[in-house]
Amino acid sequence: LLLLVPAAALPKFPPSWGPPPEVMTMDYVPLAGGYGHGSSSLSSWIYQRMQEDLKKGKPQFPPEFGDVPKVQTRDLRLLPFGYGQGSGTLAMWLRKRAKEVYDESPEEFEGGSGMRKFDGFDDDLFLQ
Repeated sequence: LLLLVPAAALPKFPPSWGPPPEVMTMDYVPLAGGYGHGSSSLSSWIYQRMQEDLKKGKPQFPPEFGDVPKVQTRDLRLLPFGYGQGSGTLAMWLRKRAKEVYDESPEEFEGGSGMRKFDGFDDDLFLQ
């Protein structure tokens, strides 16, 4: 089954990503990027945009999360929600803001149906 979703019902995305798909599947999963919950087709669209940003070396986070912390630790770890690697400070900020803004946790995304092999998923890029 497919569903036509009004744009007002969707989270805000980085403008450079363009418009999200208008027609989506009628399932309900944790979305990539910590964007909350929605269809798996929307999650796949988000994840593809995130991968494109990572390939450019410029990840973009949900606009509703606000500014990235200016001071960060110098450690390197796997970031939640499919953002590749970054500081522990950034990892904690992503975790906190996703819960506050969209009520999504990394465990829900990574342990459930949200973190799956998307078309075009690049394991090497994800682990850089």
